Amino acid sequence: MFNPFKSSNKEDVVFNKFKKQLESKGLAINSIDKDGFIHISVEESDLKVSLDNVRRNYERDSDNSHITDLVDVIVSHLSKKEDWKNIKDKVFIQFFPNDFEFDNLSYEKVTNEFSKVFALNLNNGFSFVTTDDLSDWKIDFEELEKQADLNLGIILDKVKIEFEDIENHKLGMINLEEVALKSSCLFSSKIKNLVQNTIGFPFYAVIPVRDFCYIFAEEDFEYFSQRLGSVVLEEYNGSGYPITTEILKFSETGVEAIGKY
Repeated sequence: MFNPFKSSNKEDVVFNKFKKQLESKGLAINSIDKDGFIHISVEESDLKVSLDNVRRNYERDSDNSHITDLVDVIVSHLSKKEDWKNIKDKVFIQFFPNDFEFDNLSYEKVTNEFSKVFALNLNNGFSFVTTDDLSDWKIDFEELEKQADLNLGIILDKVKIEFEDIENHKLGMINLEEVALKSSCLFSSKIKNLVQNTIGFPFYAVIPVRDFCYIFAEEDFEYFSQRLGSVVLEEYNGSGYPITTEILKFSETGVEAIGKY
């Protein structure tokens, strides 16, 4: 259920803190393979973990919570597996560039640049759903997708969109306590209801990372598409969780990329 980006796992401060926190939970690193993945085995579970994203975010802001959150997700995953009826309200979506190694994860391609991946939101972190999980839960991909949309719809009821007026053009920003779901909210089937009375539907968006996105109206496409490139690239290159530098159009026919920075 775990398979982030590859890492040349050198013993730096992040690795040492991660190892120490893992051991405090009664777990241990079993091995580190030739590609740098850390393997943690408990009973029938074998997790393959990379510290690349955590290391990048830690270097950016020196926040230990990035390490703690990862350890908490591992502990959650290695604990007793819940039945579908007990776990289904924790299913959401996250996004990864298409060069991510999806292996047997439950995912779906969105554009040529990125895909949505189904995950359980556990202890402020995400544990990816695999095809084996679907088999254990006795559900199919369609039911998983419907449940994720239902859960996103509940989150969307708490979403506020703040608009900044820039030379008579509205730039929208999503305000949500669960910051890791900001970009995910745009993919809820309820998003049309949220935006149609402000910027209208269809609309455009940029989602360089999971906790940052801008939205704007069709009529403002030319204005904002020429002005958002630097901030999109800065966010994308500075985060451990990059998604895409594309400009996305959300319409009745789905989501499509109409350009990229």
